[in-house]
Amino acid sequence: MATTLPLPLGSYTDLDPRASSKQLIGCFSEALDQDSPADTKNPTNSMPMTLRRMPGMTQLNGFGDGSGNPVRGMWEMAGVQYVVIGTNLYSAAIDAANNVTLTTIATSIAGGSGFVRMTDNGACMVILIPSTSIAYTYTTAGSFAQLTSTFFTALGAIDCWFIDSYIVFLATNGTTFFNDDGRQVSGSGQITFTTAASFTREFGTDLFVGGTVDHREVVLFGSRTTEGYVNAGNPTGSPFSSAPDSFMQIGCHPLCAYTVANQDQSVFWIANDKTVRRRNGQTPQTVSNSGIEQILNTVNLTGSYALVPTAYGHPLYVIQLPNANGPNAGRTLAYNCRTQKWFELESYDLENAVNAWRPLCYYNGFGYQLVGDTYSDAVGILNENAFTEFTNTQICEFVTQSVYDAHNRIQHRRLEVVITSGGAPSIYNSSGTALAVPIIDIFESDDAGRTFVQCWDVQNLGGQGQYDQRAFVFNLGQSRDRVYKIRVTDPTPVFAVDIQATLEGGKW
Repeated sequence: MATTLPLPLGSYTDLDPRASSKQLIGCFSEALDQDSPADTKNPTNSMPMTLRRMPGMTQLNGFGDGSGNPVRGMWEMAGVQYVVIGTNLYSAAIDAANNVTLTTIATSIAGGSGFVRMTDNGACMVILIPSTSIAYTYTTAGSFAQLTSTFFTALGAIDCWFIDSYIVFLATNGTTFFNDDGRQVSGSGQITFTTAASFTREFGTDLFVGGTVDHREVVLFGSRTTEGYVNAGNPTGSPFSSAPDSFMQIGCHPLCAYTVANQDQSVFWIANDKTVRRRNGQTPQTVSNSGIEQILNTVNLTGSYALVPTAYGHPLYVIQLPNANGPNAGRTLAYNCRTQKWFELESYDLENAVNAWRPLCYYNGFGYQLVGDTYSDAVGILNENAFTEFTNTQICEFVTQSVYDAHNRIQHRRLEVVITSGGAPSIYNSSGTALAVPIIDIFESDDAGRTFVQCWDVQNLGGQGQYDQRAFVFNLGQSRDRVYKIRVTDPTPVFAVDIQATLEGGKW
């Protein structure tokens, strides 16, 4: 009997994969705007869905200094782009051919490998080494200096933001946030702290963990509760006053300060109960499913942070877990704000082992979605026409739900994956000799997705223009709990549309 196996529209892997084995890596679901028969009982069934490959990364020429050090942060101030690579700060100019020229500003940025936090007031840029008393400023007049104000160095800062002409800092003591004197005082020079303006936590006793600025409101997350502050224009002390209506009875996990991020006109974060939340007034919405929460409850969250790219118009909230499975053994979870589905991202590291997605930082600059590399000094563009990550193979695969019928044996006669074919030219070597057309790898698991073996018959996706190429395999044996994994790593576009199987039921 021919049947349609549901496309896995989101990652949701349970401890027992017979309950749920769905996983998407390097691809995400997308709704198609086309007609289909109406389903009045379940309108979502009327919307055709497909799986789409994540954009690749194309390196910007010249956006590197040859050091091999990671790209730690990017920012734009007064129309000029800046980048921190290793210990160096550069300004960047780009020509009509997308060639970048870097100009060295400073060579003394502390830290060396971890990400930095950057913001500006229009005239002075601040570069903060997170959760330290070390910060640097650079002005539009060309003045670079370390921030040595004793008011700042005594408090240090977990993070920093700009709001209403002020640079706001969350102090490392977790009880205070403070601001500079504002651009009206500092003008085009380095920010100053002569007013010693600070505000101590008012509505909770738990320590502040992290924060952000959302719609001109400073939102600070404690380990159990969250408070908001607005610019009330107070003539003395801090201009900010508490906003009781924004108080939330949930906080941020202490290890997840840098997962607080703005995306899709809202705030996302990993909460203190290890769920992922989206701010929605005083009642934040839970956007994580139990499969994602299971991951967050079992991995090491140390060093976690968020990136907020947009892929093909889909706003994404990406959680980087660099130490999820031990030191330098990371994992990346991603939430699609448009479809409200989760997927995962993986990259190859310097040892060619699978690790977390490779960007260390993200910024929208030069009119591009820019990502700074963890493993090199390269800055890349998220490029829908690229199917590699810089020069590395890009991983794209998905795992189906278990084919199951009351734990009876099922004979798998045939499997066909309806997927993009004829979308890329043959793969060539350095001499220009055609080696092969892009292929699709199909794996099967008879223990409901715990272990996989590759199906013997590898299928190709055809050369460029071979749009009628089909990917199918025959005589796949029998199983009580069969799961399929589909993988495409060759440089070719991927849209997965359907999975068709010919099955015969059995007994016992």
